[in-house]
Amino acid sequence: MPSAPLALPADARLRPERDGRIALISCYFGAHEPFNPAAAASDQPGVEAFVFTDQPGLVPADSARAVVLEPSPDGPAIQSRLPKLCPHLFLTGFDWVIYVDNNARLLHAPARIIHKVGKEHPDKPAGRYLFRHRRRDCAWDEADECLAAGYMTAAQHDHVTAGFAEAGFPRQGGLYANTVLIQRMGSDATDRMNEAWFASLSSHTRRDQVMLPFLLWRDRVPFRVLKPKVKDWAEWPVFSGKAREQFRRDQQRGHAAL
Repeated sequence: MPSAPLALPADARLRPERDGRIALISCYFGAHEPFNPAAAASDQPGVEAFVFTDQPGLVPADSARAVVLEPSPDGPAIQSRLPKLCPHLFLTGFDWVIYVDNNARLLHAPARIIHKVGKEHPDKPAGRYLFRHRRRDCAWDEADECLAAGYMTAAQHDHVTAGFAEAGFPRQGGLYANTVLIQRMGSDATDRMNEAWFASLSSHTRRDQVMLPFLLWRDRVPFRVLKPKVKDWAEWPVFSGKAREQFRRDQQRGHAAL
């Protein structure tokens, strides 16, 4: 498992301060793209927003709280996934958690989104509520795509697909967009799966989309798939590829001038 701290101490986990039942969270680690305060911004009653970061000087939206974590030896890419995948290790007392990628922003107010989830799933069980991937429905195919794009090494690809084959994981078993993640808190099985998901970032691949369908299937964790597409509820990307590349060049020049 990555050596990043696994949690805020139980007595330091973030609680609602304004009767919030919904936590809206985002992450900004490593400064590899411009900061987008709109990813975690809401002054809606019952909603509290948090930005997890490794940068003490970060200024979030007026309605949000910055949560500064010590830098991890595993690097910012791994550390940024910890609050994203394992909100139960940072938050307590919230009914729902909505994660939004720094390069995205919601098109609807958080409470409106939870209302829409409830209309589609009136029983509203605890667990994950996921958006289908816009192009693929197969973790095997996603692993192949990541290999072709250079996001996975050949050794990682072989390790992942060998594990799929050994377990009997079927093809076309689902694939989900992780730009926005919705979880109703209170499912121990989901929390355990979330921790296994985070651990897989070092044991298998840093591409979190690849392992989620397998872990849901392997651990028989109940979840719900939402009918809308993620683009119906969120704008993504906020920053173009060129804007992100220019930001990184500017950051490198700034560091070189120090």
